[in-house]
Amino acid sequence: MIYHVGYLLSYPTVVVSISPGSSSSPSPRHRRGFFTFSPEVHLRGLPCHRMPAHPALYPLLPGPPLEIMLPHPSVTSRMSSMSGRQFKAFDSYVGSIETLADEALKDLEPSRTRANIRPILDGQLAREFRDNVPLETRRSAGVFFTGTKLARRLSREILSHLPPNAVIADPACGLGDLLLAAARGLPTGPDLAGTLQIWGNRLMGFDTQPEFVRATKIRLLLLAILRSRQIGALSIPKIPDLFPMIHTHDFLACPEEFARASHILINPPYNQLTAPSECIWGNRKVSAAALFIDTCLSNAAAGARIAAILPDVLRSGSYYEKWRQYVESLAEQVEITTYGQFDNWTDVDVFILKLVKSHSKQATKATWWRSLRHPSKGKLGDYFIVHVGPVVPHRNPEKGPSFAYIHAKTIPAWETVRRINERRRFTGTTFTPPFVAVRRTSRPCDKRAIATIIAGSREVAVENHIIVLFPNGKTITECRNLVRVLKFPQTDHWLDKRIRCRHLTVGALQNLPWWRI
Repeated sequence: MIYHVGYLLSYPTVVVSISPGSSSSPSPRHRRGFFTFSPEVHLRGLPCHRMPAHPALYPLLPGPPLEIMLPHPSVTSRMSSMSGRQFKAFDSYVGSIETLADEALKDLEPSRTRANIRPILDGQLAREFRDNVPLETRRSAGVFFTGTKLARRLSREILSHLPPNAVIADPACGLGDLLLAAARGLPTGPDLAGTLQIWGNRLMGFDTQPEFVRATKIRLLLLAILRSRQIGALSIPKIPDLFPMIHTHDFLACPEEFARASHILINPPYNQLTAPSECIWGNRKVSAAALFIDTCLSNAAAGARIAAILPDVLRSGSYYEKWRQYVESLAEQVEITTYGQFDNWTDVDVFILKLVKSHSKQATKATWWRSLRHPSKGKLGDYFIVHVGPVVPHRNPEKGPSFAYIHAKTIPAWETVRRINERRRFTGTTFTPPFVAVRRTSRPCDKRAIATIIAGSREVAVENHIIVLFPNGKTITECRNLVRVLKFPQTDHWLDKRIRCRHLTVGALQNLPWWRI
């Protein structure tokens, strides 16, 4: 059996067919329902789906076709979103810094060349990428680069005392910011060749985008040039041959190589992927970042140290409670530090997760958030039943009985509403006043739980961006007491500690302390 590579439906495709004289073939490896093949076929490490070969392909093959291997959607979606005209402009820029590296090796104009190197190591590539690739494209591919300040902070978290044989890995290396931060703490050799050999044996990195891997290697080379006393360009391999453990690879599909890593730094993609069938903590669309940490913990060697930059929804979201329990089951020395907004261009709050892969099967209890100390009389959930509004306007058809209808734009903040003018047909759950309506959309450091009391006696349909708090005693006095709690300054401080996502959750409000005020 022989493997052929082609391009069908705009995807790289491996066609498996029988050729005369072929008697054997490499055996496939299988993990998580993905199939990959060990030969170098330009798809090394990319996950694939099996499907029968289409009859239209028969004339193209040297023998009877058996099947086609198509890359998994988690890869093809990123490949398609990152293959536009804008990305080609960024690729041209990567070519220009490769030229700069060649000049630095030749030492044609040392002072000018070295002055040009420093911006490339300190955010210039990320700026070029933002200038050339639209925000929507970056979001759909989950591509947001770490930045020098955050990268250095993360590297300090676990790289303070490196053993001589440590291997530092980044399974989603992007432009190499985290590997650069790690390399700044590595020893150098007597000359550039010696430094490159030391770093090549210590640094590991993967990304599915070849241009990112190329940029990572160039930047590491430029950093090595700055830190080396002697260049010796004649003994330096070509850039693609440098850093052999950094290459184009899909970590989620084939993480076996990762077992060599003793220290892991990662800022994974934050986009949504479909959870694998055997995922025990999620069963539909989940954060790619959660899958990356799952795969890191599942495949890292016992004692491996991990530091990650993750979206706050993993720390505080109700949907990821099972994911947090899964992390605790495989880790020890778990530390969580809230950080704030990722950067000036990315409206996502993040936290730093630091842990060690456990040697035992005993679960560790981690503190994912800390409550403020202030006198309280229990929790909000002791006094109110909390629901999310069930009406999803673009999903639920306007059928059934007509009800008064509220959404965030029609209810004034901190007031009591007795007359609702807007109506909507709806067949789902409705709520009979009195109750308190709280807007779900909530930015950290702003007023967090903005409330409106809904009074009256007729049923109300509530839109999905509203959280309904229904008093146990069904009285409007209870609703007024709740508004006092929500207005209390400690509520904003507590919620900023508890959840830094852009949406409040039922769990966060249920656990809000009922302050003694």
